[in-house]
Amino acid sequence: MKTRGLREEAEGILAVELCMADSTPLPFSWQPGAHVDVQMGSGVVRQYSLTNLADEGCLRLAIKHADDSRGGSRWLHQQLRVGDRLKVSAPRNLFPLQPGTGPVLLVAAGIGVTPLLAMYRQCRAEQRPVQLLYFARSPAHSAFIEQLRHDPAVRLISGLAAAEVGAYLDQHLPAWQTDSQLYTCGPDGFMASVQQLAGERGWPSSALFQEHFQAPLVSDSQEAELVLARSGKRVTVLAGETLVAAAERVGISIPTSCGMGMCGACMTAVVSGEIEHRDQYLSDAERASGQWIMPCVSGCAGGRLELDF
Repeated sequence: MKTRGLREEAEGILAVELCMADSTPLPFSWQPGAHVDVQMGSGVVRQYSLTNLADEGCLRLAIKHADDSRGGSRWLHQQLRVGDRLKVSAPRNLFPLQPGTGPVLLVAAGIGVTPLLAMYRQCRAEQRPVQLLYFARSPAHSAFIEQLRHDPAVRLISGLAAAEVGAYLDQHLPAWQTDSQLYTCGPDGFMASVQQLAGERGWPSSALFQEHFQAPLVSDSQEAELVLARSGKRVTVLAGETLVAAAERVGISIPTSCGMGMCGACMTAVVSGEIEHRDQYLSDAERASGQWIMPCVSGCAGGRLELDF
């Protein structure tokens, strides 16, 4: 795809607009909450949420320049120019806006606003009751603020310390109403606070939805034996170590890309063993089958795991 537009959406946040390189209509559609895989010029692949709706004829992303960037956001912020081409996958949705007509509450922190913005726009288009609570470090760090600041259904909250964020949520998170849905995206601690408070206010788990932008922490479980069937090698996976890292220690390189269990590049067949799934790629059915694992983030739930590698 071709980069049609770039702008500084907020401090440290780059807005990117992509269209087909030959100016033809997009060959796919999507629903709010979807993301795409973007391959950088450096070769790495990262996942970014679509902030716009499918009827706009382009893809719009908003990308935060991560302080600990491993080559994704840094490359985009420093190297991407208007007219440059990028390899972009068809949209995939692991965080869909559920159907219904009941009220929707969206609670975002930082760059977590990106998938929720598309949901907000869809709800407004459907005239579905919706409210967006958007927490940011400061007004300067708030993406899309010019579009949202005068909207009565949006609350922009900035400059709060962590304890103050919790107090604000405690004061403003409503009790559950029948058919209501709550979606949250942001740092893990923030989302955990939202989910806990929602539970205290009667929200059932079936009405709560969240999306993680980072890989879950590797479990501190006990050591396990990793058997690599085709290569005939064995290695002890240390507590807190990924399967990919353990395999590398005995000379076996498992291809990876995002390192977050989101892109599918490292998907590996399982010969035997119990899996502790931590990815965001496999379907529930694929997980239940026990046949596949994303070794960049998932691990062994027992003492031994054998992979077809």
